[in-house]
Amino acid sequence: MQWESPMQLDEQSLPVTRAQLDIWLAHDVAGTGTEWLLGLFVKIAGTLDRDALEWSIRRVVREAEPLRATFFEVDGQVYQKAAENPEVQLAFHDLRSAGDPVAEARDMAAAIQRAPMSFTEPLFRFALFQTRDDEHFLLACCHHIVLDGTGIALVGSRLASVYSAVFSGAPIPPPIFGSLADLIDNESRYE
Repeated sequence: MQWESPMQLDEQSLPVTRAQLDIWLAHDVAGTGTEWLLGLFVKIAGTLDRDALEWSIRRVVREAEPLRATFFEVDGQVYQKAAENPEVQLAFHDLRSAGDPVAEARDMAAAIQRAPMSFTEPLFRFALFQTRDDEHFLLACCHHIVLDGTGIALVGSRLASVYSAVFSGAPIPPPIFGSLADLIDNESRYE
């Protein structure tokens, strides 16, 4: 699947929340915006099915519409809309031969998290680091404009439940995320 940048104002375009606008403006002033990137780095002990994990990541990204948001400006107003066909990649790094595989995985994850993201491209990244035959570390990284700390934890939890179901052959639990429009509506009512 190719990433389709939704840079045109249309009926799927939605306003940004006040918090998102604050991040947009701060990101614009700061330059790189890397201080707005969040990461979740988890250890996976035991057997891992990479294909099942990658499938699970793609499924969760499709379910989590707010994670797929891209942002653009028209006539001084900032808008967002969810990309329909995001390209989801799970970068894989085999570090088993490194002197200290876990330290190498942490260093590489930190470098990935520090790499700038453009508002017109996917605002998430995933990487898998194999440190032993029976040990992996997964990095999920996103821009704070699409998810906060609680949101990235929910994505991580949902990913674990989907992957566990796929790996064990159990039914996949129902999705937990609302739409991007629901999120904006709830934020507006909260304000």
